[in-house]
Order: sequence, then structure tokens, then C-alpha cells
Amino acid sequence: MGNKAAQVNTLARWCAMEDETCLPSEKVDLFVLFGGAVIGFVETLAHAMQADVARRYAIVGGRGRATFQLDASMETELARWDDALGARPCPGTDSEAQMLDAVLRQRFGLRADFLETRSTNCGNNIEYLMDMLEGHRSIPQSIVLCQDAVMQRRMDATWRRWAERRPAFAQTKVFDQASYTARVRLDDGELAWEKAPEGMWPISMYPELLGGEVRRLTDDERGYGPRGQDFVVHVDIPDDVRHAAESLGL
Repeated sequence: MGNKAAQVNTLARWCAMEDETCLPSEKVDLFVLFGGAVIGFVETLAHAMQADVARRYAIVGGRGRATFQLDASMETELARWDDALGARPCPGTDSEAQMLDAVLRQRFGLRADFLETRSTNCGNNIEYLMDMLEGHRSIPQSIVLCQDAVMQRRMDATWRRWAERRPAFAQTKVFDQASYTARVRLDDGELAWEKAPEGMWPISMYPELLGGEVRRLTDDERGYGPRGQDFVVHVDIPDDVRHAAESLGL
């Protein structure tokens, strides 16, 4: 594998928390899929539901900066839609949660227990999820957070910061599962997907997306940590991750 691809994969493993994630051995109270750009997310949620991982399931996501990509995937999805299985979603209008729940129903015959449809970024993904759970008087003792692998570490750090502010969630045990695994390789000197989910980000965007997460999670005056905007808890950046980002000019 070429050096550039190896560096991208180093960033991807770290952002996805691949080396640290420890999934629960017993059923958890809540499994949460956070919406985003990639329609293939829904397969991970379906597999969790089929394996009876949790007592309840939620999809979180309104319309944000990346929703346009999910809209495009939904337009393709609608070309083979079976109206007998439920109403058609409305790309360009519906929330990410609504669209992903519709795909979950269409492809797998399953539905989430909760949909949060207002949030537009990682911070209010967590804030509004907690609002919804408090409104339902359904504070989980254990939870799986499942996000786009690029943003999984940031989502974990965001939950932990909000749990410091919201005492009802302080004792919730958190598990992390990125919604996919992605790998790149070099093909004639250019990055190409070796493994990626359906509807994945354009590969031209992928290194910058990963590098952006390293910048956001660096705890300095420009980052999202306590020394900066205070959106997330402190996160340590390993030397190999920092070196990979610097080598790629990110």
C-alpha cells in the first residue's frame, strides 16, 4: 500500500475509534444511529436490530450541510420504491432521520422507536437527542452511539461533554460503533476505495474530511475542546495521527 493511502487509513481508523471500540456483550437500553450523507448507514442499524442489540432504537438528524448527498441517494432509491411498503420520502424536504427510517422500512421491514428531526450538527444532535429522551422519560442506562466513521470520535466526545452538563445522563454507559468501515488504496497513484459503504463520500473529499476532524479535536484555541470552543471533552491526538495529517498537508 502506498504511503499516502496508509496515512489516510491511519486517520480513518482513529476517527472511527476502530482500535478502541468495545461493543456491549449484553443488550443495551438504546442504539442511536446519527444521520448524515451516507445511505449505507441504515444497514448497520438494521443489523443491530436483527441481532437484538438494544431495547430501543433511535435515528437522529434533521437537515444539515451534508444532507444534499443523502438527498441524491434517495432520488436513486425512489426509482425502485415499493409504495405498498410505505409512503415515499421527500428528498430536499425530509430530515435525514425520516429518510433513513423510510429506507429501513423499505429494505428491512423495520422502524426506529424514536426519530429526532431538528438537529443540524454534532452538538445539537446530542442536545436534542437528550431533550427527546427526557421528554419521553426514557433516560438510558446504556447506549450505543453509531455515527459516520469520519465523525465517530467527535460524536463520542460531544456526548461526554453534554453529559457533564446534563446530570440525568452522567451515569449512562456509552459504547461506540462507527456506521461503516472504509479503506483506501493507491490505484495508478490516485486514491481509490478498497472498501466503502453505499453512497459514500466522494473520495476526493475524504482526506480533507478526516483532516478536519483532527483539527477540530485538537484541544487548542482553534479547536472544539475545552481550550477552544468547548463543544467536546479533551481528546488526545496520537503522534501517528498528527504525523499522518501533517504529511498529507491537512
